[in-house]
Amino acid sequence: MARQKLAFLIFFFLPLLAVAQQTALQQAGVCSRCHVAQVLEWSASKHTAAAIACQNCHGRSEGHVVNERNQVKPDRLPQNQAIAPFCASCHNAGCPKTGQKVNCQSCHHVHALSNPNDQRMRPAESPEAKTFAEYRRVMDQAEGHVSRGQWGQARDALQAAMKLRPGDARATARMRMVTRRLNPVIRGFAAIGNEFDPASGLPLRVRVDGFDMEMRLMTAGDFDMGSERLPKSQPVHSVRIEPFYIAVNELTQKLWSALSAENPSIHKGDALPVHNVSWDDAQQAIAKLNAKIAGAGFRLPTEAEWESAARGDTPSTANAWFRDNSAIATQGAFRESNAYAPRPVGTRQPNARGLYDLTGNIAEWCSSLYQPYPYDARDGRESRGPGLRVIRGGAYTDGLDALDPAARHADRPNRRIPWNGVRLARTVE
Repeated sequence: MARQKLAFLIFFFLPLLAVAQQTALQQAGVCSRCHVAQVLEWSASKHTAAAIACQNCHGRSEGHVVNERNQVKPDRLPQNQAIAPFCASCHNAGCPKTGQKVNCQSCHHVHALSNPNDQRMRPAESPEAKTFAEYRRVMDQAEGHVSRGQWGQARDALQAAMKLRPGDARATARMRMVTRRLNPVIRGFAAIGNEFDPASGLPLRVRVDGFDMEMRLMTAGDFDMGSERLPKSQPVHSVRIEPFYIAVNELTQKLWSALSAENPSIHKGDALPVHNVSWDDAQQAIAKLNAKIAGAGFRLPTEAEWESAARGDTPSTANAWFRDNSAIATQGAFRESNAYAPRPVGTRQPNARGLYDLTGNIAEWCSSLYQPYPYDARDGRESRGPGLRVIRGGAYTDGLDALDPAARHADRPNRRIPWNGVRLARTVE
């Protein structure tokens, strides 16, 4: 008989519970897409009966909802001592049970479900938990030294943290940064100024030793690659970029001549970008540069690196040489390509990252094989295998639309085209 009653209760109440949770998920709306556990906690509280949804406490948080990487916080996110005043905005008479108006979180979970001080709700503190607590304390100490520029003390603290958690990714990355700040010399580079990337410890601006070329650091991060407006650039997808250096200017004929006996450019001039070069030509010149400069590591940028350096650019007459402003002849309305020519590098405005002529002037070879998206550096497109190589940025013969930073073009690696040239990148040692 007892089993029959139990079976009846399960049969009767489980569907009701499922319906209640489903209703709560619907009431929570888009929040339930990610914050399932929090929504279920909230669904068991009295807030649901009072029709208090996530948005009542946290705001519409449209920026947070749109940004799926959790880089934008909700409109309202009370924590610690800010919780009690926020609760009081509804419970102005204090706690319905105790009348208390401070430290609501001492009795209630932030979603009003559990008592955080109830020992039955807490797991026993394990040795691993104690180690992690000590690790966090030491890491906080290390970050304090970093903020004060005390690199030696920061190194010692990070070493202690890495002993507590061998192989920890955060401690390893911070140790790499601190080590670079202790010894900022990069072989083959001379730092310009005293600006460093706070994440990697690398100088933001450098000059190549014995080679009159400035490069800038592109810091690590994720970016959305591609464009839904361009069929060959679909789908838009997230790509991770590691730190790398990229030349401020396209490679000039003067610098090219220092690396190669032949200058294949059609329009001659030391300050003009070298052009009419093939991908294979570029590889030969880069090999000679790597043999001359300590540390080597020079190369063409990958397709993803190139686009990450150009993201946010809006090509215009102010920052790009293209069909509307690069003519050197005036015959008729229709002009052949030889009526246009590249211009000296760095004579337009730079983009937001301090790079000149990234779009327009000459199109730039990338290291990548031309393959469909999504971009994945591990799928063979960065190998030396056969196939078309990517060209980016548009050129002096192109219309403005062709200069879109997401636009993709390609050609045979052994083919010389008058408007194709080179911008160098360098791997971080």
